[in-house]
Amino acid sequence: MSYSRNNWIRFFVSFLIILLLLILPVLGAQVKAEVLMDGDSIFVETGSFWEFNQGYVFVIKDVNADGGVWVELSLDGVSLKDEVLYEGDIFVYSRDSTELFNMTVDTIYYGSGGDLVTFKPVFQYRDRSLPAPIPEDSEVSVNDSNTSSEPDVTSDNDIPGFGLITTMCCMVLVFICRSFFEVK
Repeated sequence: MSYSRNNWIRFFVSFLIILLLLILPVLGAQVKAEVLMDGDSIFVETGSFWEFNQGYVFVIKDVNADGGVWVELSLDGVSLKDEVLYEGDIFVYSRDSTELFNMTVDTIYYGSGGDLVTFKPVFQYRDRSLPAPIPEDSEVSVNDSNTSSEPDVTSDNDIPGFGLITTMCCMVLVFICRSFFEVK
């Protein structure tokens, strides 16, 4: 039984697709490792702060009479960004065209004992210019605010587009194998 040039090309393409299917979970895991906080909620009182991974500190400086909240993000005592936000506004901080923080002001609570601001969802992405964070068992705020203690259950199915890419690769693989083993 001899194989023609077309059969070898089909075999090579099939081999590449199988290799791609084996490598995708590894690549997806590396991308997933870049997310340090994935849509969680945080609660911070006026005058208090939230300490994020990699040494970032987010401070609620003041709540204005008009309903705005003055926030500041700093690293090692150096202010990186401050602005006034309102409910529904999104605080985004990027460095070198890479987004590191993305958080939405959910609710601003006013009270006689102080004000409380909730941010939901909150995303933090790893800053490659800093050392990797040390894994922690649970997120703990320096301001003793309650945080969600939901377990972090992740799988390859949580990687955006992973299922679609895998399905498409399998369909191509089936098509190639079908034509490769086609009886003539």
